Amino acid sequence: MAHLTHAEILTHLATLATPPSGLGELQHWAERLCVVQQTLKPSTTPRRLVLFAADHGPDAESRVGAAIHHIFAGGAAVAVLAKSAHTDLVLVDVGSRSDALPESAHYRSRKVRPGSRDFTNQPALTADEFRAAFVVGQKEAEHAHAAGMNLVAVDALGAESATIAARVLAADIDRASDLMCVFGAVGGADIGAAAGFVTKAVELGLTVLIEGDVARAGLFVAERLYPGTAAKVIEGKGNGGGSSSEGFSALLALPLLDAAAAVGARTAPRDATEREAARAKPARKVAVFTGSFDPPTTYHRRVAMLLRGRGFDEVVVRPAGPRCDTPEIEHAKPVHRAVLVDLAFRDLPGVTVDLSDLDDATFTPHYSFDDLLADRGEVWHVIPAEFVVGGRAGESAIHTKWELGLDAWTSRKFVVLHPSDAPPDPADLPPVCRLVAVDGHVPTEDIRLRVFKGGKPKPDVTDDVEEYIRRYRLFTGMSAPRETRVWLSAPRLKIVTADKSEKALRAAEPFRKLESSDPTHVLVLGGDGTMLQAIRDYWRLRLPFLGLNAGTLGFLMNESLAPDLEGTEIVLYRMPMIRVDAELPDGKRVQSLAFADAWVERDSGQAAWLKIDVDGKTQVPRVVGDGLLVATPAGSSAYARAMGATSVPLTAPVFTLAGSNVFRPRFWKPVALPETSWVGFTSLDHNGKRPIRGFIDGQPIGAVKSMNVRVSTVAMVELGFTPEFDLSARLLRSMFPPSDTL
Repeated sequence: MAHLTHAEILTHLATLATPPSGLGELQHWAERLCVVQQTLKPSTTPRRLVLFAADHGPDAESRVGAAIHHIFAGGAAVAVLAKSAHTDLVLVDVGSRSDALPESAHYRSRKVRPGSRDFTNQPALTADEFRAAFVVGQKEAEHAHAAGMNLVAVDALGAESATIAARVLAADIDRASDLMCVFGAVGGADIGAAAGFVTKAVELGLTVLIEGDVARAGLFVAERLYPGTAAKVIEGKGNGGGSSSEGFSALLALPLLDAAAAVGARTAPRDATEREAARAKPARKVAVFTGSFDPPTTYHRRVAMLLRGRGFDEVVVRPAGPRCDTPEIEHAKPVHRAVLVDLAFRDLPGVTVDLSDLDDATFTPHYSFDDLLADRGEVWHVIPAEFVVGGRAGESAIHTKWELGLDAWTSRKFVVLHPSDAPPDPADLPPVCRLVAVDGHVPTEDIRLRVFKGGKPKPDVTDDVEEYIRRYRLFTGMSAPRETRVWLSAPRLKIVTADKSEKALRAAEPFRKLESSDPTHVLVLGGDGTMLQAIRDYWRLRLPFLGLNAGTLGFLMNESLAPDLEGTEIVLYRMPMIRVDAELPDGKRVQSLAFADAWVERDSGQAAWLKIDVDGKTQVPRVVGDGLLVATPAGSSAYARAMGATSVPLTAPVFTLAGSNVFRPRFWKPVALPETSWVGFTSLDHNGKRPIRGFIDGQPIGAVKSMNVRVSTVAMVELGFTPEFDLSARLLRSMFPPSDTL
């Protein structure tokens, strides 16, 4: 497809101004809009301004807390101005010292840490903390993209943000080996989040407005990490005023952008209009790489890297679910396959692992991907060369085994993988295809057989994949254990501490020497709440979690750990997470993961009326009470125990079903269900008098009509404990705690 050149844009704009260059300041904005959006008729709506809030320095009190509350209440000037500018405003707390507020469509708490350190004495943020803030920003860009935004802007709260931005812009990065470490040492969580936001927004094709000190610092970081980002944004001409604009710079620039976009709405010369009609914005190219990946191999990694190098903007790795039309059996359970694929591809930029089929226990037909991924770009199907053999006669695997195979052959785009010395016959190729030569393919069944006979999967899998296969005896013919023992060797840590806990921060200091941007374990210091938050944030890293109690009881935490951890014996408990599907009052459905529990409770002065289904059958037609809860073994010692349930061992394969203040049925008691159960709660409220709301691991999700809970087939967590950890003693302490000191 043709590319709209800068010369064509300037020619077009020149015809709209009399005299030439009569557009003045609008010329800059109009040029950039047309260049970034690759159209002579750009658009600036719908749009969103994202403000990241964080405190800086060692002060105990929050300097941005008041501003957060003011914006949350809708009374701040920036909120009023955003509304008048028809701009969606979202506030994200990435590092303030103020308490989190209730989540809403316009506020989220995603704290990396409460405030930053004194950069004159130590790094303001560690590399991992700055990277975590970067990821928060990326997720916010994904939210904006999913919400249908066309233009986005970013800024931060607080007068100190401009000073922090200046430090980042002045950072010496010429000899830096780890840019995250350099930027974190002088920066803040808001700068890191802004950088992640800009990077991901550009990748997703959003129009990004850069105005203000924080936005410029974020762009500076993004450009150094991902060269070429700056060429794809719209940067204002302001030089920064040396103080935080709190979004005002971007909001005040929007009328100019609107005017610049309106310029393009004027009738263009006929030849320019015809030229534009003949071209379209080059589509992102997305390669869909499906297979069993049982296990994923180094060959699969090479394929993904080659595709990225051949111009594909994204490679979607999608392990296939079970098929009803094939006798093949799975050689590892879906949860293990999910972990293996995440481990194999997690460090490859531009590669996305999609576990949807494994999670839903279904097989998505290949022809569906063009519709499923249409909003992400032009879809190309990655296939091996044997799939096209016989194509000239209509007898290829695509023709004979794929649903709607003939249509797929003639209308879909393919990437055909082949050994470098054996390209496919050109007469067998589909109409639209690209050939990619890649060597070293080893059938996964050969690797499984090798392991079954006592051999090792190396060198055909990565180190992480081999270690996981060994740890859980995959492909050996034995059942995967629920617990296993390991001895730590050269551990590298990602450290997570409880917010505002001096005790946790002190406890973390001996382990700081083991911190790494490439961790092997996640060390969590605090109480069970800190562990739950860490699991929600980092479970997809597929690293074992080690807890160190700096709270009260710490049911999920060790009481002590050796500071160097080298040679420490650890018992790893493999614990499932639960998938929660909730239906909202407006009919929308949301999906979440929980580690401890999920529950519904009344949301008014009236008791809730609820129906309980187990495995698709109604077991209790009506429960009258305050609410109902499902807990995993990890959550059985928390809210479930307050509802009268008994705590169970962490490895127990059960769900706990408990009720809060149940009036009917009479003599209600908590029950234990097999962990394979599907449990559903449905509101019987038909007139709005008895609304209910949902919670997942203590986090509110708002009003719901129903909630369905089951064990996730893709998400699980490994919790590590020293051998001294006594489950029985911990259970007794949870049920019979020491008397409180009066």
